[in-house]
Amino acid sequence: MIAGYFKFHEARPIQLAYHQILIVRSEIVSSVVPMLGILQKLVWRKLSAEGDEHLNGGATMRSLYKAQRFVAELYAGLLASRVDTILEEKKLPNIEECLASIEALERNPLKSLSFASLFWNGQDLGIHIARHELKGGGLFYEVTLMNREDGIDRMIRAEIRAARTQPEPFASIFSTNGWSQVPREQLSSIPELALMIQVIVALHQWRYPKISIVDLEKSDLGSNTPRSENRELVKLCALAMQGKIPCTRVTVPLDAIVPKDMPHALNYPIEDIRRLRDAHIDGGQASSALLLYQRGGKFIMDDDYSAFLSYKSLGFKRVPAVVIGRFHAPGIEVLETGGRELIPPILVERRPHPVPSTPEDDARRLEWKLQVLKPSRPTAIQNLSKIYFEFCHLLERRRKLEVDLHQFLVRHPVMLDAHAAQVHSEVRVGRYRADLVLRYEQSDKRVLLVELERDDDRIFKKNNRLVDKVAHATQQIEDWITQIRGNAPEMPAWLKGEYLPAGLVVIGRSTHLTNEQKETLFNINSNRLVKIITYDDLLERLNRLIVSMERT
Repeated sequence: MIAGYFKFHEARPIQLAYHQILIVRSEIVSSVVPMLGILQKLVWRKLSAEGDEHLNGGATMRSLYKAQRFVAELYAGLLASRVDTILEEKKLPNIEECLASIEALERNPLKSLSFASLFWNGQDLGIHIARHELKGGGLFYEVTLMNREDGIDRMIRAEIRAARTQPEPFASIFSTNGWSQVPREQLSSIPELALMIQVIVALHQWRYPKISIVDLEKSDLGSNTPRSENRELVKLCALAMQGKIPCTRVTVPLDAIVPKDMPHALNYPIEDIRRLRDAHIDGGQASSALLLYQRGGKFIMDDDYSAFLSYKSLGFKRVPAVVIGRFHAPGIEVLETGGRELIPPILVERRPHPVPSTPEDDARRLEWKLQVLKPSRPTAIQNLSKIYFEFCHLLERRRKLEVDLHQFLVRHPVMLDAHAAQVHSEVRVGRYRADLVLRYEQSDKRVLLVELERDDDRIFKKNNRLVDKVAHATQQIEDWITQIRGNAPEMPAWLKGEYLPAGLVVIGRSTHLTNEQKETLFNINSNRLVKIITYDDLLERLNRLIVSMERT
């Protein structure tokens, strides 16, 4: 099998998007062209040409996401990337080293978005990497390779799995014939796929450099400096590396963690927190594990001040951590127990001499200091766009269940109707049980009864008549309405009264309908109390709401 570039969209260049370049070597590689800015210009131009003023969350992106999720996610990922890591081909790890590093890619993953540039096989290449979680545990990395000549017109796409509980298929590559699995022993037969794996591991080695206990002991931790009190942490790390004490990967309440050197935390420059914060946050979540040990019933942090202060400034309640040694405390979620392999990268910093003060005063001063870094809340448009993209992703998922759609709509009833006051799930209506009931303000005296069917169900027969399943669903809702109008005894108290009930059947996809069938469905809905719509119609309703908000 030969990997090839596959065409998606035409694109043209525009203005430069901001990004940072990291040179992963001692001198600048003059032959390597930073590709992130080039590809970002192409995406900006593509979306701008379609009149999308909001780019990541605008109507064009939502429409593209609905039609071609992978392309939309790639565009959004490129625009969201801020670091272009410059790699040199001859310094990439070999395949054997890469295969030995797969477990580390799961335990200490790359950020959700990564990007690298390099010159390879006579081409300027940009490689975009998106990290995803596997259902049932583990990760996979979605890798897209683009060259300078074709830009975002054509690309190579592959998936690399890092999952101890479900390691196969390890590598898959996309072609015109769909996805093909590639065994580990055949990776070298597809040079582009082998390169993708080498780049992933190279980025991981850059993000998580190996630090031995010998290196730590040679540092100025052991010298007569203000940091010499960190010797306890070094001793614990040494014992863990020798297998004498355990390490435990956990999530822990941030309030349960105490910095050992509070004066250092108080004197930590705000600009340094602002500069380093992105390194510890990934997709809005805390990603850097704090290194802790327990003394006197408290978790002591004496190594990761930039991460700790970043989390405090962002108002996180729980954060990832690794506890060295045994501990006992309530409210701790244990994720994994092991040894030295769990220890996160250690950052050792020198600090000023401590200034005497009381712990209570210091804690208040630290909270006050970090107030300036508190993030603003997402806007309503951003939240609704996020719901839109998540629902598109759910509809595209191959192994979803009807209950997955049900639960999503319970969490996000705005998909059904933005004016509803409450949504109730699995409601007893006389002799029946309704999937969802949308309840409006009492002055409206309205309820909407919703029956959910599968998104891959057909709506029409070949003769353009409704299939029996749709007819049965509409009749079922009409029975519910009859029960409500008759004040049937087996109903919740809030549903009894003079309500004006209506019904909605959600089934299938609009993309599976012909124009004639869409017109037929429109005519049916114009004359019925119980409407029939598709899951694409739900997306379109939400899209219209977002567009109206964008115009205000």
